[in-house]
Amino acid sequence: MRKNVTGAVLQLALLVIGIPVVYLVAFPFGLTAKSLLPPLGLLAGLVVGGVMVKKTEQPVSGPLTGWLVFGAAMTLALVL
Repeated sequence: MRKNVTGAVLQLALLVIGIPVVYLVAFPFGLTAKSLLPPLGLLAGLVVGGVMVKKTEQPVSGPLTGWLVFGAAMTLALVL
């Protein structure tokens, strides 16, 4: 039960932290390929996290994978 709660908190944190970060990073650039990476990364992170939770026995691994996908998109946007 504790792992389920931890996984849910991590998934919620991805939303709570991810949405303001997306606004801060993406929208000052206008509508460009670079500005689309953070929102797409957040969406992909949420989807991948949800899929991973259903496919594995470890409820925490899904949200952690979602954070990894979101972090990779943010890094790519900042590098470009």
